[in-house]
Amino acid sequence: MHPAPPKRADVVPASSSAARRYLILATAVSALLLSHSAAAQSVAEVQVTPETMTLGVGQKQALFATAFDSRGNILPTAKFTFRSSDTLVAQVRSDGTVIGIKPGLAKIEARAQGKLASMAVLITGGGSESTRQSSATVLTLEPASLTLFPGETARFRAQGLKEDGTPVSIGRVTIKPLRPEIVRVDSGGLVTGLAPGRTIIQAAAGRLMATLPVEVGEAEFSVTPGKLFLVVEEMDTLRAMVPSQGNRQIRGLVQWVSTDSSIVSVTSAGVVRAHGAGQAEILARAGQQERRIPVTIHRVPDALVVSPPQRGRLQVPLNSTRQFTAVAEAADSTPIPEARVVWELSDTTVAAFDRATGVLTPKALGTTTLTATLAGITPAVWTVQVTTGEIAIDRVRLGLLVAQRNTLSALSRDQDSPAGSLKAGVQWSSDRPDVAAVAKNGMVEGVSPGHAVVTATTAWGKTASADVFVVGDLLLSSNRSGNFGIYQMTAASPSKFLPVLTDNASNIQAVFSPDRTRIAFSSNRNGNYDIYVMDSDGQRLHRLTSSPAHEGDPAWTPDGGRIVFTVTTGTTTHIAIMSSDGTEHRQLTRATGGNHSPTVSGDGRIIGFVSARDGNHAIYTMGLDGSNQRRVTRSSARETSPRFSRNGDLFYVTARGSGSRGSKVVRMTASGGSSQLLQTDDPISSLAVSRDGDRLVYIVGRIRDASRTRVDFSLFIQPAVPNRPPVAVPLQSGEQVSSPSF
Repeated sequence: MHPAPPKRADVVPASSSAARRYLILATAVSALLLSHSAAAQSVAEVQVTPETMTLGVGQKQALFATAFDSRGNILPTAKFTFRSSDTLVAQVRSDGTVIGIKPGLAKIEARAQGKLASMAVLITGGGSESTRQSSATVLTLEPASLTLFPGETARFRAQGLKEDGTPVSIGRVTIKPLRPEIVRVDSGGLVTGLAPGRTIIQAAAGRLMATLPVEVGEAEFSVTPGKLFLVVEEMDTLRAMVPSQGNRQIRGLVQWVSTDSSIVSVTSAGVVRAHGAGQAEILARAGQQERRIPVTIHRVPDALVVSPPQRGRLQVPLNSTRQFTAVAEAADSTPIPEARVVWELSDTTVAAFDRATGVLTPKALGTTTLTATLAGITPAVWTVQVTTGEIAIDRVRLGLLVAQRNTLSALSRDQDSPAGSLKAGVQWSSDRPDVAAVAKNGMVEGVSPGHAVVTATTAWGKTASADVFVVGDLLLSSNRSGNFGIYQMTAASPSKFLPVLTDNASNIQAVFSPDRTRIAFSSNRNGNYDIYVMDSDGQRLHRLTSSPAHEGDPAWTPDGGRIVFTVTTGTTTHIAIMSSDGTEHRQLTRATGGNHSPTVSGDGRIIGFVSARDGNHAIYTMGLDGSNQRRVTRSSARETSPRFSRNGDLFYVTARGSGSRGSKVVRMTASGGSSQLLQTDDPISSLAVSRDGDRLVYIVGRIRDASRTRVDFSLFIQPAVPNRPPVAVPLQSGEQVSSPSF
């Protein structure tokens, strides 16, 4: 192929920047052609672009060469050699880059397999101002390449740019394809695919030139959406896409046809309109291919029924999922499953939403909005907050009697958590089901005395635990193991004493905390008698007092926050109070004659106690701060062991009188009335009253050998009603018991 004489209007300006851009474009075109490599064929023809070139001395410009086989196909793997007819005027590199050496005219040849093409290159001097100005512009084409079906059209745009990237007027653009049998192009840049193959479109504007690679060929196409669900008069748009070509949309080729235009119609642009209820298909034809898109026109929805409810902020923990549903319903409340609900998630960095399954999956902490839209219906909107999902249990410690039940709740620990427990997605377990069994809803039942850990586990793997202490009905001290130790007894097996704390010390006067998870008691394990606290299973002992005096008779306030107790120094005993952690000690009584046996009322406002300040032992009361100390009994008999029940009734023991060594148990109501519940022939040494005031436990001591101070002890349980017979609890021979408490 012989070069045409150089025409000044067709030359490309010699600019190093323009040369670089042209070289990049040429490299991109070569890469596109190489991606469709074919078997090696013989070169039948070689073409070069541009046809002429003008360069200044020292300037560079890329030459683009293309090889074709005998059928007109581009050979992307063809190898070229380049030569200059006068290397003193212009030189050419192996990659086709032309370099101006000195003013003059030379011919550049491109050769492949014996076939060649050439172009003329004019090398000028330093160049005029107009030359330098024109060399500072470049011609670009958008898009940079085209892929078409046969018969498909597309338009490209030519744009002139200055060196700094700003647009510049380029005037008339001349456009032509190198292979007009592959594509047709008009002066406005509209390209029409004619036959399968590859070619290049050349665009020139004055001295500017650019090329556009074009491939024409048929590929599998698809239509999106793949099916339609519409209501009458609703519209939607179908699009034909080519997946193998980056899901590009097919332009100006697809024929759209409805199988039943009374149900649905479609325009040449793929716009679908519903006309009547029923089913039809839209046919999409492109080349030799056809696709069918089912269309269902359904009843008009009257409501959108959604789940979960749209109330406030919906919290969804990380590592979990949440199901959302939105179903259209007709006026008669029947579902319309074919109605199209459109789901949108505002922030996909916070969560992901699967529209097919309705499952939302958190991705990061934050807040996003999920919207379900149905034409003609107010959209459903959820504000979703993705949280850490940390949980807690409403009580970290729970005390139960055997066979007693109580329910634990799992709560969210995230900030701004809505009130209420976590009902769904929580599994409950117990590490000691033989001690405390737990049901699916968190209900715990005491099985046998001991300590168990109940754990709540969420579906997303977060856990929280509570310590559960199952205890007997009664605590008391006994010397059956040698020293006095603390035992518990259940109502079902009163003859069976279960050890809680038995060691080398004397441990007495044990009493449960209000929640039955702790026990306060007096012990001489450090020399003097001091107040200690331990868990209800006998573990984690903690000493609360350490003065030189003896401390005993602990009694809890109803809130479990304080302990009332006695302090004995020499022959003087007073009542004091402290926090349940052993701090904030305060003495409450100062009168002489002894002050002991404290008990706290159910409302936590009154302390009952025994004092001999007026000569004989009588029952007194005072405020929790020690104020308003007054005597509440007026008999001349010895009165001991005051015990409050939860409703404010005060029980106590009084001597029978008339020379008898026996005792009576009296019940004094909050209004001041009193009644006798029982009497014994021998003195009662200890009395316990159940929290509800419905049961009594008392210990009777009968002197067997006064010279040796030997006493026989008996333990009785009796309902707290007059004249009901007691039930004796068997004791071991010679066993001594004291200080029972519920």
